[in-house]
Amino acid sequence: MGTLYICATPIGNLSDISSRLTETLESVDCIYGEDTRRVIKLLNHLNIEKPVYSYFVGNEHNKLNEIKNILDSGKDVALLSDAGTPLIADPGSELVSYLVDNDVKIESIPGPSSVIVALTLSGFDLTSFRFIGFIPKAGKDRARFISDLLTTDTTTVCFTSPKRLLKDLEAFASEGVLNNIVVCRELTKKFETVYRGTSKELINEFQDKDIKGEITLVIEGSQKQNKLDIDVTSAINNLLKYDIPKREIAKTIALITDMSTNEIYNNIKDF
Repeated sequence: MGTLYICATPIGNLSDISSRLTETLESVDCIYGEDTRRVIKLLNHLNIEKPVYSYFVGNEHNKLNEIKNILDSGKDVALLSDAGTPLIADPGSELVSYLVDNDVKIESIPGPSSVIVALTLSGFDLTSFRFIGFIPKAGKDRARFISDLLTTDTTTVCFTSPKRLLKDLEAFASEGVLNNIVVCRELTKKFETVYRGTSKELINEFQDKDIKGEITLVIEGSQKQNKLDIDVTSAINNLLKYDIPKREIAKTIALITDMSTNEIYNNIKDF
């Protein structure tokens, strides 16, 4: 049986190609990638000729048996994303899970990842961190994501698009997200730029700019362990006297305690 190689490729700088990646691409029988044009460009840079097939979000389920049959025949297959490490906010998880269940040998060829690069540039506590992929655009998932930023003390790394960056920062500011944020643009590329500040400070930075390129955000964990230790019940009672909406009371108290907005709001319902 053949081996599936999960191959991390450069996120912008071709000098980041490892000798192990080159050796792997030279040795496999065929390659599957998100964008065959980008795979071929990489292969041309390395002077390697291999059969290249598409594997992207729209067809990944249909490719499972196809790739499994190639591996069953004793041939080796490389899996590439457009850039960085496959499966990280890219297709491939379903394939790897399927092959694991079928006892197929899998190897991961480590390499560049915008997630790790951005984290190491952030200057934040990396004792623990979470990666959530692209920031949800709307609905409950977006509300939950922003609410989590207000309560978690874990560093968060995520992606957004240049067109949505300003809208995301404005949402953070309006919901009281005071965390420090690092915006990484075009990591490892010629025009790599790193911006630092709160959501409000970054809004001013990007307000009149035509933002382009790939964006990775790192958001510092909430520092609520340094916030006030207050009598929540008394605070709720006092604020209710001024006819402040219960949801607004919950948001306000969450900003200065270790409690979440929803936890406080559920308590207010009993008043």
